Amino acid sequence: MKVQSFMGKVSMTGLRQMDIQINEWLQRSKVKPIHIKQSFGTDIHHEGRMSEPIVIITVWYEDESAVDK
Repeated sequence: MKVQSFMGKVSMTGLRQMDIQINEWLQRSKVKPIHIKQSFGTDIHHEGRMSEPIVIITVWYEDESAVDK
């Protein structure tokens, strides 16, 4: 089993961007998701003055090409 992590901002725009990124990765990689976990935290803003909320999605998966071998 392998894992892929995605991180995004907690906003409607950030969530839409993460949806696109995850959906494109799933379509491109042809994996079988086994377990999906969602966590929240904060990250230092790129200017370093304040923190902003983030969401982290981890997708535990099996590589279907490796399973078929």
